[in-house]
Amino acid sequence: MSESNFAADRRRFIAGGGSVLGLGALSAFGLPPRALAAQWPERTVRFVTYSGAGDPVDLRLRDFLQSLAREYHNTPMIVENKTGAAGQIAAQSVLLAPPEGYDFLLANATFTITPTYFRKLQYKPLSDFVPVALSGSAPIGFAVPASNPARTFKEWVAWAKQQRGSLNYASLGNGSVSHLYGFQIRDDFKLDATHIPYKASGAALIDVLRGQISYVMLDTFNLRPLLAKKQLRILAVTGADRSQYLPDVPTFRELGFNGYERTGWTAYMAKAGTSRDIVASLNKSINKVNAMPEWARKRDEVWSVWKPLTPDELHKQLQGEVAAWGDLVRRSGVFGD
Repeated sequence: MSESNFAADRRRFIAGGGSVLGLGALSAFGLPPRALAAQWPERTVRFVTYSGAGDPVDLRLRDFLQSLAREYHNTPMIVENKTGAAGQIAAQSVLLAPPEGYDFLLANATFTITPTYFRKLQYKPLSDFVPVALSGSAPIGFAVPASNPARTFKEWVAWAKQQRGSLNYASLGNGSVSHLYGFQIRDDFKLDATHIPYKASGAALIDVLRGQISYVMLDTFNLRPLLAKKQLRILAVTGADRSQYLPDVPTFRELGFNGYERTGWTAYMAKAGTSRDIVASLNKSINKVNAMPEWARKRDEVWSVWKPLTPDELHKQLQGEVAAWGDLVRRSGVFGD
């Protein structure tokens, strides 16, 4: 190696806190985690999402990151879309990166289903990731075509029991929230209903409004447009409390039916081993931005709710959901293997 090349390599090595060395290597040289967090972020931060480019979740994430970046002196924050395999591709993309605080996952409720649904899953969601902050949540609505004669959930169950084999329900694919909750309705109320999986919510909802689908359980974000046009009715919602956007719609719990407390949500995750100080800093900043009037207004537009959970509080919630969804997956007998 020439002397000039050696000198150039040496300069790159010394300046490598953001490239050659990185935070993990600096830690090995004895710089304490709190000092690393004080310097973070020093380069572009990547957020990986299950969602496709241009879909509503993707667009809102990009918008949110513009606000979040201002909390970190406008450090570049980019979105990578890794769709498919129920979020496994996105999750593994983050796990392949070192836990230096520059790669995060925007997960959704599927994150807590995969540990049971995929019996050969190559990672353990609750031990290979650490929760950072809640992005938002929305209840899952039980929706039927506007043409259905039932006006209450109990009326609908009575109607459904008379259908004798003609009942069906839509989902966004095996192992999805809509599939498992749809199965739970069928199983809890002893209905003879056929599962019809779809690749996208739009196609499923078109068949609902046409009356070709008997019922569907989807988050209220997706149901909202057709509800506004009175093309479907929501007879019950999941969650502990009524939705502030659907004050006249009871929860399943109010109706006397347990096991429907889980909602749809999105949340930020970091690879396990990421500095707790970095996680705490990002949690604080995400919660600060989410609390701004601008973002309260934007959540209102899509019927999303949010509360400032700590990483530990979010972890506890996810543990409960993994257990509950796991029980339901095993009850259904359907696995992704």
